Amino acid sequence: MTQNELPNKTYESGMAQSSADSEAQPIHLVWRVVYTLLLLALLILMGLWQTGRIAGAAPATQESGTPLVLAFYYTWFDENTWNYATVPDLPATQYVSRDRGAMGRQIEQAQAAGIDAFLVAWYGPNGDSNQTEPNLAALLDEAAARNFRIGILFESTSPFINGTGEATAALAHALNVHANHPAFLRVDGRPVIFFWRPTIWGVETWRSMRDQVDPGRNSIWIAEGVDMAYQAVFDGHHLYSNTWNPPSDLTYTNQKFANWTAAASQQYGTHKRWVATVMPGYDDTRTGRGNAFARDREGGAYYERSWQAAIASGPDWIVITSFNEWSEGSYIEPSVAYGSRYLELTSQWSAVYKSGGGGVSAASVAPAAPVAVVAPPPTATPVSEPTAFVTADLLNLRAGPSTDFAILGQMAQGTALPITGQDPAWPEWWQVSYGETSGWVYAPLVNGAGPLEQVATVSAPPPVLSAAAIEQMQERLLAPPVPTLRLPDWLQPVAEK
Repeated sequence: MTQNELPNKTYESGMAQSSADSEAQPIHLVWRVVYTLLLLALLILMGLWQTGRIAGAAPATQESGTPLVLAFYYTWFDENTWNYATVPDLPATQYVSRDRGAMGRQIEQAQAAGIDAFLVAWYGPNGDSNQTEPNLAALLDEAAARNFRIGILFESTSPFINGTGEATAALAHALNVHANHPAFLRVDGRPVIFFWRPTIWGVETWRSMRDQVDPGRNSIWIAEGVDMAYQAVFDGHHLYSNTWNPPSDLTYTNQKFANWTAAASQQYGTHKRWVATVMPGYDDTRTGRGNAFARDREGGAYYERSWQAAIASGPDWIVITSFNEWSEGSYIEPSVAYGSRYLELTSQWSAVYKSGGGGVSAASVAPAAPVAVVAPPPTATPVSEPTAFVTADLLNLRAGPSTDFAILGQMAQGTALPITGQDPAWPEWWQVSYGETSGWVYAPLVNGAGPLEQVATVSAPPPVLSAAAIEQMQERLLAPPVPTLRLPDWLQPVAEK
């Protein structure tokens, strides 16, 4: 084939290929259109998904004009809390603060009562026995699941904070970790922190601390106390308690501090929030404090007057002292003595406040029925034998009087358990029978009824130790005994060898 023949051959081949391409072109065009549409749809879906993720992860926020109802909340209750020697009343359902089920129940109770957020007392992030840090983290998760909000009550006198350096580090942790949680309370995008007793440090000390952790003033700090000089650094004011001894006029007290907060706004050229306090009463007579006193609840009438005085002062927000400060008798959480009455009153008065509070008076809400403070009835039906009625949602029946013993079973609320004995060395535990099983229950989580003075004295079983633990203890006991140490009877034979 000569060079002149190649173009002709190439031309014929090209013509054939061109004809085939012409036939396939419409098909290729259709597929390209389909691919393009699919790609666009995929990009749109990814964009929507990413937007949803961002929106879900972004901390929720309130606006500054929203009339919020807040409540102080405490997370340091455990199995040893609930007894009349230390608190004036008991929860209707006893609990431990670390229980997420209790957290969820309390959040839902607060929501139903018109409360927008808990202000959780917080001791900072450190300390081996500091319950407030893990419980705050758990509360935030439980709140997020229920569209509720959690702020912080910074305990300046925390036993786990030594000095301003550690306080500054704790506040940095609060703002950098907890405040970024979706459930953290924010107003106009700014996380909210209340402060208990800021007066332990001077105004300039607080200014230095805030300059380190919040130099742009991107959070909202609310101070407590009666010294308005702290408004030079803080963004608002509240009284943790306005129920004093001797008592003061609630209307006068609220209006005075509302006026002082307004004056601070003018002095410093920026709006300072006035947060009015409402309280159902007060009773810290079981704390051992030298200045302890009690303020009668008057069957709810005192709480109503507290709301009236707070609303009349024109507050930015209202804070309830408290949801569950049991040791000081300022709780509104359902209790043995009052049932749910104070949540019901909270629901009524929070609605009045949020609707504008115009012409507020006691007649504008349902009157409070008189409620007598009574010792918890053990049961509606008198019993002739010593009996423990379970008050907790779920109570463990244990092999001995300690959480170190094995769980034999779990009793539902309302279960009646015959009391068969008590060991004087373990006064907080009852020996009970359940069917053919004998075990021990924690006394503060039951109501004892019947002739308890007839309960027999028994000896609690010794702890059940593993063979390795017994061997290790025997080795230690071979050493000369400590003269003042009284060994348990079940270990005496080992020590005498």
